[in-house]
Amino acid sequence: MIKRNTVQKMKIMEYLMSTKSHPTAEAVYAEVSKDIPTISLSTVYRNLNTMAEDGEILKFEVGNEAHFDADISFHHHVYCKVCKSVFDLHDTEIADYIKENAKIPNFKIESTNLIFVGRCCDCIPQEEMAQTAPPAAEEVQIAAE
Repeated sequence: MIKRNTVQKMKIMEYLMSTKSHPTAEAVYAEVSKDIPTISLSTVYRNLNTMAEDGEILKFEVGNEAHFDADISFHHHVYCKVCKSVFDLHDTEIADYIKENAKIPNFKIESTNLIFVGRCCDCIPQEEMAQTAPPAAEEVQIAAE
């Protein structure tokens, strides 16, 4: 089947490539409809799902919603359960460790797709942040003396 590059698909990809926010289909629709007022939400969903199936973009579920990412390079994601932000995590050591150490009978791991869930620094109360923060450089130097 021949895949067409429609104006809608190109605008969706253009938007995904312009953001690091890992938007939902509704967020993509809200942005793309500014340029194409006649586009429907179902058209956005159909294009996003087709693009994900074809490997042009990443689709992953977090917080009971599908999110989309134009960065198809190998990486993981970090999700803040408070503000719902999604961030990229480029760390091959984590995936390599899992591939080397996970023991799954009758299965060979070829890739990993991890989503770390927690709270970003903007959503952690200041007093809790102070308790978990590493010591400042001056404190480390004083402790070493």
